Amino acid sequence: MEKLKSMAVNGATPELLPVLSKAGDHPCHRCSKCCQYVAIEIDEPETMKDYEHIVWYLYHRDVSVFVDWERAWYIRFTSSCENLSEQGLCGVYDHRPSICKEFDWRECENHLTPEDGPADKWYFETAADFLVWFEKRRPKTYRRYRRFKRKLQRVKEEPELERLEATDSAPGPVA
Repeated sequence: MEKLKSMAVNGATPELLPVLSKAGDHPCHRCSKCCQYVAIEIDEPETMKDYEHIVWYLYHRDVSVFVDWERAWYIRFTSSCENLSEQGLCGVYDHRPSICKEFDWRECENHLTPEDGPADKWYFETAADFLVWFEKRRPKTYRRYRRFKRKLQRVKEEPELERLEATDSAPGPVA
């Protein structure tokens, strides 16, 4: 609104954008799921540090890890596109990035049928989910990982960390 006022003061005529809505028969009607996250491909874990990194990722709010049917690993950050309108429409549709243009709505998990099966081969929302999968699917490597973790716990902490004190009350929430 301030921009419109500023344009009127400067003598420019503001360009009014048309009001858009998705037709009820549009395949993406009432959906904008593809605009609500970013997924980045990561290397399949091979070393103990790689597995530790996946656990660390999953300790963070709104972060998940998944493996697609081609066995590619991804880290996913839940975060809405800043150009997504309240109606679930793209505010920069004519100028949207190529990754958006190349997206095929038929590959969206909302359009999968039970016959298609799940969207991802494996999906982890928490470190606990991942560790259960890890122990079941890669038991030998999981045992090596547990030994790796025990060894890390025996390593002497930095002097600054030794000064931490236990208290009776929990700290307040982190913003």
